[in-house]
Amino acid sequence: MKSSVFSLEKKWQDSINKPIEVLMIKDTIEIGILTVQPNTRLPPEGFSIHQNSHEFGYVIEGEIIIGTDEGEKIIKEGELLYNKPGTPHYTLNKSPKPAKILWFVTPPLS
Repeated sequence: MKSSVFSLEKKWQDSINKPIEVLMIKDTIEIGILTVQPNTRLPPEGFSIHQNSHEFGYVIEGEIIIGTDEGEKIIKEGELLYNKPGTPHYTLNKSPKPAKILWFVTPPLS
């Protein structure tokens, strides 16, 4: 694949409280989107952990809280978050509006 254009408009509905993959380049990177509804925590209990992958998330709309075993941090629209491999974390939306996140994981989880 030399270059591609992806329309995400229809996919945002599928990503409500469930991260979906938009693109994966084998052994290199996985890119996806996630819409976190108001008053929602993902996962609902405990933490997500990606043992061998770096994770980046760019907040396109709204704001979220990223919780780790070290505490919580607010990530606002236009900000980028990073979790190093093995970081236990969760995503929380306490705001009254949905939050849209574009995420990147390298190497891919799948």
